[in-house]
Amino acid sequence: MKESWRQWQAHPVKKTIKSFLIIMIFVLAILIIKLVRTYIPELQKDIAAGYAVNSEITSKTFYPKQPTIIEDKNNHVLKKLSHSQSTYISSNKLNPLLKKGIVAVEDRRFYKHHGVDLAGILRAVKAGILKRQVQGGSTLTQQLVKNVVLKDQTQNFDRKIKEMVIAQQLEQKFSKKQILEFYLNDVYLGHGCYGMGSAAQYYFSKPQDKLDIAQTALLVGIPNNQQLYDPVLHPKQAKKRRNTVLYTWHKQRLLNSQQYHKACRQPIKLRIHNFKYDNDISQNYALNYAVQNTVQQLMTMRGFEMKYTFASYQAKNEYKARYAQVYDKYYGELLAGGYVVKTTIDPKLQQALVKIVQQQYEPYQQRDAQGKLEPQVASTVIDNRTGNVLAIIGGRTTKDDQLNRATDAYRQPGSTAKPLIAYAPAFERGYAPQSTVVDGPINNVHNWYSGYRGSVTLRKALADSINTVAYKLAVNDKQKSFYQDLAKMQFQGLYPSDNNPIIAIGGFTKGVTTTEMASAYSSFARSGNFVAPSNLKSIYSTTNDRILYQNSHNQVPVYSKNASYMMLNAMQSVVNDGLGKDAKLDNYSYVAGKTGTTDNNLDSYFVGMTPYFTIANWTGYDHQKPLSDDQLSLSIKTFKAQGDYLVKALHESQKDFAMPNTIRRNGDNLYVRRAVVQKSIDQMIQENYITFNSDQINQNKKRLANLDYRLIYHLTGKQEHQREQTVKQAIANYQYDPLTKLSDYGNKLGQLQKIRYKNENVKRMNAKRKFNKQIMQLQRELNLAQAQLQAQKDDKHLASFESKKSAIEKNRDAQRQAIVNRLMKQYQDQLAKTKSAYQSDASDKETQKQKLTDLINQIRSYGGHVSDPVIRVN
Repeated sequence: MKESWRQWQAHPVKKTIKSFLIIMIFVLAILIIKLVRTYIPELQKDIAAGYAVNSEITSKTFYPKQPTIIEDKNNHVLKKLSHSQSTYISSNKLNPLLKKGIVAVEDRRFYKHHGVDLAGILRAVKAGILKRQVQGGSTLTQQLVKNVVLKDQTQNFDRKIKEMVIAQQLEQKFSKKQILEFYLNDVYLGHGCYGMGSAAQYYFSKPQDKLDIAQTALLVGIPNNQQLYDPVLHPKQAKKRRNTVLYTWHKQRLLNSQQYHKACRQPIKLRIHNFKYDNDISQNYALNYAVQNTVQQLMTMRGFEMKYTFASYQAKNEYKARYAQVYDKYYGELLAGGYVVKTTIDPKLQQALVKIVQQQYEPYQQRDAQGKLEPQVASTVIDNRTGNVLAIIGGRTTKDDQLNRATDAYRQPGSTAKPLIAYAPAFERGYAPQSTVVDGPINNVHNWYSGYRGSVTLRKALADSINTVAYKLAVNDKQKSFYQDLAKMQFQGLYPSDNNPIIAIGGFTKGVTTTEMASAYSSFARSGNFVAPSNLKSIYSTTNDRILYQNSHNQVPVYSKNASYMMLNAMQSVVNDGLGKDAKLDNYSYVAGKTGTTDNNLDSYFVGMTPYFTIANWTGYDHQKPLSDDQLSLSIKTFKAQGDYLVKALHESQKDFAMPNTIRRNGDNLYVRRAVVQKSIDQMIQENYITFNSDQINQNKKRLANLDYRLIYHLTGKQEHQREQTVKQAIANYQYDPLTKLSDYGNKLGQLQKIRYKNENVKRMNAKRKFNKQIMQLQRELNLAQAQLQAQKDDKHLASFESKKSAIEKNRDAQRQAIVNRLMKQYQDQLAKTKSAYQSDASDKETQKQKLTDLINQIRSYGGHVSDPVIRVN
């Protein structure tokens, strides 16, 4: 044996291997140094950000939040939202199995690491590479930081670095006992439940320290995936997860064999406790809208991306399902407390406009099968200067009617779509109000009158609402800019089929809301710049003692100032000379607007505006049926009443829409000026000198950048060209085969890394920088493609889950109704017995009365309706 070892020591292969290893270590060291130099500035920034966030963290960060307060424009409290489902439980009162169990399942090295577990990270990487299993490498401390401190679910390097820095700092600031206490009180467990205490009450109607082993395991299993392991929506998956948790506990000797097998055999028996809170916001449309805006802002701040256009119906539906799920989560967070929301709501103005609307619709008192008044109304008022929603009315009354139609009822806009879809884009392309288009047959589009008028001006076509002209203008928009314009203005009801010129005459797949229409029209008064509608001023976190959101009224360019003014001027003709004459205000001379009705008179729309405000009104039946002639005029009559009030209430001075200096007017005709600005001689000399000097400097820089590689690396132009061609070809090969399967992500990542190595050989700095930019872009596109593929996979699961949820709820409602029907029969019999007992003064009359009371309580507990009986005794 010793002889063999000596021979091996002297063997030449050993020397070769040794030399190879030394070279590999040297190369690896060089690569690490280069990587560190490349990423160290970003790393330092993320670390500094982590320390900055940590400095603001106290134990209050993890304690129960104060009620969320919503204030009006004068800082008066409109509503307090509270959610006692986040009751805080100290460590010594927490179920011991919960404390031990969560550590055993989520972070078994919790008491050994210092916030970040390198062994756990390596274990997750190993499982991903060798076993193709997805395992989390985050510790309980990191999860706490991500969910409570950062509240950021995005998967990126920057967030992970900050999370790791803060987690390590937390471990120095708080004890393990405190961190575990924080986690168990703040972890989200679905259905608005934050913490084990509230979850135990919701799912089992009992305190967390009274849970049995199986119930405890069920709760411990939920944090791994709150949607997939939701025991209400997905009981089978929840049970599998629970049994996995029980198995882990058994293996770690938290349970003996008897306890383990007994708990595994137990079926999941939920006893849902629906908490009752005074969080009703349906009685005030403006308040309802403010809460909706607040939740959407929280979603955006936490990484959710709002989308408005989609490649397919499936993509749209998947987005809607994901949106609803995320909305519920952050609505629950808002209810959990810890925010002060300042709004622009003026209660006096809101109530005055509600009263005006109610007065206009007062003669119509018929009701539908659900007891709701008919016809219905939606109205939104926008401040043109800021984009703020001044008032919002979502129906005729909030009594037994919680639908806010101004934001949630999508209906066809009819001809009010024409300015947005047909005319404004046409003015962008060079048309003017005096331009002519032939009113004639096209693609089976008909006018509201019989026949055609031939050549008409756009001003006349808009005033008389000629359908064929609007449709032709939209058809001539070859780029279909109108569809992208609607997306810029955040129309949420768009479907792929709406990328069609037919929407110029109101033929949307689903429809629009008055809030969307009012905010879009108000863009014309801001020279074509859109401001997202909102009635928020700011969102303040009382937990972190800082402002999370400040409404900066960002303006998004949609139309040019020339096109916007032409649109306003043309719409003034609608009110002065066209179908909108009834919209003229008694106390204001400058009004623009557009009427709209739909086929069979199912909807009536009017959008009108002054330089100061825009109002969009809709009238129609919730369950569509034709409106009468009087009802069709309600939208425009209501605008007139609202407008007269607003001019007086807001003290608006008489002022026409401002005409830009780039427009020239001749009678009713409008022209774009083509004036050339004359520069002084001094300006021309100065500009020419600066231009010449800058050109010389840039040319010298380019020469140096293109020649330095020859001076430093002694390369010929041909040699460098060959290196650059190698990188170009590698990039072309990479792009030829895009990522279509998640399993290919690692291969594509490896290809990119090889391209980076090839680019290291490129020495001409201009070329190297260009390739680096391309590689970085390819990396971003690869990550995006991976995220989209993952989202598609997740959304398929989600769609299946939603279908099952609907079926469960339907079955549950049917069961409850069957029980109520059975109990009602018993109730009628018992009521007769009780009446008889009281009439005859029987000795068991009190017993009969108690039986009747018990039946009434049972019926009501199952959602049935029965009034308190009155028994008259002669």
